[in-house]
Amino acid sequence: MMYRASLMACVGLFALSATSAHAAVDEYTVEPSQRLDIALDVCSAETQLAVRGTGETDLDFEVTSPSGENLVSDAGIDDYISLVLTNESEGCAQFSLSVSNLGEQENDFTLVLEPIVPSSTRVKKYIVQGNATEKHKFRACGTAAKVDIRGDGDTDLDFVIRNSDGGIVHEDDRESDETSVKLEGLLSDCETFELEVTNIGAVYNAMMVVIEPQGADPAPFAGTAPSTSLAATAAITNAQGEVATVAADSEGPGEYTAPANTRLTLDLPVCEASRLEVRGNGASDLDFILTDGEGDEIHSDTDLSDVTFKSLTPKGGCETFGLAVTNLGEAQNIFRVTLIDPASRVGDIGAGEYTIGAQAATKVPLQICEATKVSARGRGDTDLDFDVTDASGSSIHSDYGLTDATEFTLDPQGKCQDYQISVNNLGTDKNVLTIAFGEEGDALGPRKRSGPFVAGPTRPNNAMARPGQIVGFRKGEEFGNGELNRNISLLNRTGEALTSLFWSNSATIGWGKDMLTGSALARGQQWNIEVTDGSAACLFDFRAITESEREIEVAQVNVCEDSIVAFE
Repeated sequence: MMYRASLMACVGLFALSATSAHAAVDEYTVEPSQRLDIALDVCSAETQLAVRGTGETDLDFEVTSPSGENLVSDAGIDDYISLVLTNESEGCAQFSLSVSNLGEQENDFTLVLEPIVPSSTRVKKYIVQGNATEKHKFRACGTAAKVDIRGDGDTDLDFVIRNSDGGIVHEDDRESDETSVKLEGLLSDCETFELEVTNIGAVYNAMMVVIEPQGADPAPFAGTAPSTSLAATAAITNAQGEVATVAADSEGPGEYTAPANTRLTLDLPVCEASRLEVRGNGASDLDFILTDGEGDEIHSDTDLSDVTFKSLTPKGGCETFGLAVTNLGEAQNIFRVTLIDPASRVGDIGAGEYTIGAQAATKVPLQICEATKVSARGRGDTDLDFDVTDASGSSIHSDYGLTDATEFTLDPQGKCQDYQISVNNLGTDKNVLTIAFGEEGDALGPRKRSGPFVAGPTRPNNAMARPGQIVGFRKGEEFGNGELNRNISLLNRTGEALTSLFWSNSATIGWGKDMLTGSALARGQQWNIEVTDGSAACLFDFRAITESEREIEVAQVNVCEDSIVAFE
């Protein structure tokens, strides 16, 4: 499961660092497909609530007030939450927190309740829906306050902050989902502001707001400390309020239907080494558990897709494996179970069409036998994020741009190698993914759109490549402003890491700065990047330095037409 590292780092600033002697810091474990109801007893006027899981499964949260009013319903694909509880009573009050584990693994989460005083940092998480404008109140104390706002990177957010008089004190409409401002001259040391945020994209954005006071009264909290307690546990149930586990009517390879909120079990008799592949129809998230003939678990797959793969070698000639498929969605999922003879997997494998449900994921196994350019693209309906890994699980390519298409080159170095492409659909409609193969250097053409989704501008990516990883851009059609697309793939075929990379306009003298800035591009890896110096030039020279200090230069590359530069 993938979460934005920037958000997790932001959560880490407060969730596990509460130092107040009055803070309640408790650990809870929520089992797979289980809901915990936790009582939150608070006595201060304001209390910071923060929850952070292990990152292993998706957790959903609901927070209700003492009167039973729903304050927050957070169904984002993550396992953390943060908000400020406001106690309007004159004494203590009890709020309620429900935590539901949608995965097939337990999740040990940390819950923090800390009384807020004028010198406290406030942290709030909001799910800003796609193509929507939302207004949220926040309180800032001290003689000044620093406000940092950061989204999850999936869409462009525009911001307006107004003071208590309605005057605009900050605006930011850049093509970004981050902003920062220092608010000064606060009224009576604390003032209520209004944040207006507009999500320019078609998918939701998980936004964190951090308000850090300056010059506030440092007096500590002097009241009754908050506390948490487990009120109840329950299974995540189906529509009838029951956990449904049913046995399939048949066994072995074939097509099966997993009803909504149901666990379907089936037997898989296997008499020779086989590759098991299970693929749903994209309607919902399916989780998988595979057991051997003795009932021991040998495989578990709890990501957000409805696909799994596993190589099976039966013991004693024949063995009956058990497969449990849990449908976590609200719609039935028709999935197919296939047992493949490994000897039949010849040549390049993986091209085709794959349906991805709304806010769901899929993954596709790829077998590549020679240097191949791979195109993966949707039909234009939603934003898709891509991750490509090799057989060892190391990242080969990733693309989190605001589009539903990516291109990359896989070089198996002269023999057939296995890869996997994982795709997350961030939209509220399904999308159909098409994977196509071409010869290295082929122009695979612009993406065709068939739906209302309009990809936003790809944000500048200043992250440099880390060893064994790829960061960067998709190579695609012309930009919307009519400028030529200068995205290009830099491929390391030197047999060693590249420690420095330079490029410059062929008409200029000198190389300029090292584009890797102290990082490295591992052997066999590629980096997708936009090459431009702000001019209309297309011809650029490239220079690479390997870890053995060997220098390689490639001159006069037309970045407006060529798609790859290989360093050998």
